Amino acid sequence: MGGSASSQPRAWVFAQTTSDYRARMQSTVVKLGGLGLIGLTACLGPNPRIDAGELGSESATSDPGHGDPGDGDGDTSDGDTSDTSDTDTDTGTGDPTPTHCDNQVLDGDETDVDCGGSCSGCAPGAGCLEPGDCEAQVCEANVCAAPTCVDGVHNGDEIDVDCGANCRFCTHSEYIEELDDVDDHVIIGDVAMFEDGVFAVLYLPIEPLEFQLRWFDEFAMPISDGLPASSEITLPSFAFPALAATGELDTHLVYAAISGEDATSTSKDVFAVGRGPDTPESHWSIYKGPVAVTSTDIGIDGDVATVVWEQNGEVFLRRYNYALNIPVGLATRANPDFALRPGDAPTLAQRNGLTVVAWIVCEGVDNCDVELRSFEFDWIEDAPVALNLASEQYVNPQLAIAEDDRVAVVFGGGDNGDRKVLATLLNPGLTPNGVPWLLQGGLTGAIPSADVVALDDGSFAFAWPDETDNRVHIRRFVGPELPVVTDVGDEAPWPATNAPVVVRLAASNGLVTAVWGAGVDDVFAVQGQVLSY
Repeated sequence: MGGSASSQPRAWVFAQTTSDYRARMQSTVVKLGGLGLIGLTACLGPNPRIDAGELGSESATSDPGHGDPGDGDGDTSDGDTSDTSDTDTDTGTGDPTPTHCDNQVLDGDETDVDCGGSCSGCAPGAGCLEPGDCEAQVCEANVCAAPTCVDGVHNGDEIDVDCGANCRFCTHSEYIEELDDVDDHVIIGDVAMFEDGVFAVLYLPIEPLEFQLRWFDEFAMPISDGLPASSEITLPSFAFPALAATGELDTHLVYAAISGEDATSTSKDVFAVGRGPDTPESHWSIYKGPVAVTSTDIGIDGDVATVVWEQNGEVFLRRYNYALNIPVGLATRANPDFALRPGDAPTLAQRNGLTVVAWIVCEGVDNCDVELRSFEFDWIEDAPVALNLASEQYVNPQLAIAEDDRVAVVFGGGDNGDRKVLATLLNPGLTPNGVPWLLQGGLTGAIPSADVVALDDGSFAFAWPDETDNRVHIRRFVGPELPVVTDVGDEAPWPATNAPVVVRLAASNGLVTAVWGAGVDDVFAVQGQVLSY
């Protein structure tokens, strides 16, 4: 039992300490003329009413494994806080609270005024003999402790032992080493999540060379085989495709924006492809040549899908009502100064009718920046908004929009040997919220391709690959350089992996799905896990 100063059995120590404690309390109350110890509960540190040397430090469980937020184990039975057989009052049968628990006097089996023992748990700083005397189920040096994220107890606003809320992510599903069902290499594409927790993964096998979709329940159990995204689109582009979930929970219909060719193509065109695990495919052309397109993204808001793409430095946006199967207006250009500042790698995020588009602009390889512009029936800003980053190489921006219209941006950059992942936040209207900050630097290999999602609690979750340490990191922030969890630099519960690249996130109703590409048994596979918070 952690912190116990005696080698005697637990019950003996508790009985002796309780007996000594009660005798001293009765003597003290008599000396005070029956007034009790009203008003003395503000003492912090070792409790002056209890001999601090008897029980030392104790929490509701002594199993250090419960402190691991990755084990998803909510069982705290190793710390038995329900056994009060050593005391005179048994509160485990639903009996009403004893009358002495609200008389503002330290009496009965209380460990502090009107709390502990058979009364309700004591607040942090009050006296205790065992964990059950405390609200947080943690008694240290005979003083009730406040909940922490490493106390091995399910307390505070946690959703499981030491995870959730202001603690690290909880594991909602098992870690899945291979989400795809392909025996050969695959290239990770994207992930999309529905309100009921079901999610779909888009990936590109090397053989056969066709985009495939696979659906899973919220616990990452497959509910379909890998299915072709489209039988009509061939020669797909290896550039990042994109995926978005509709609100159709009966069919779990998704739409993918991919670049490839159909029977009428003369170059790499842009298509939106829709299908569910039991729904036949449909696809419509977003852009048809003559310029080849490799980079595209898609988002869905209601029945309208919005697609962005880049062609010869021009970033275009087009919308399509998939319920009515008709386009909504013509394609519109986001960057009017493309001739001087050509755009690349466009991406978008949507919420409540607002679309924000971001892309990379470069004047030379090592003189790049990120530009953004928002759209709602038309472009809102007169011109793109630049982040005005330090001159460097930047790639692969990703976006998320919070419920209050704050925008988070994550992107990779840096030179070979000093790759980095950076993030920044923008207020509604795309005004800066602080300055960009470094999520991680000093990385090797390819420039990391990270992702970000907005969560229901107002925070943003950022995830990125780390080829140097063979890890995939994830961390939540509520403001610039203001992490939700401050005692760790990484909230990821999953194990190390081999050469991870391209992380993608999706979130819905308290769940976050993270997927990435990594090596498994000499092939490249899609890996991932569902987390809760």
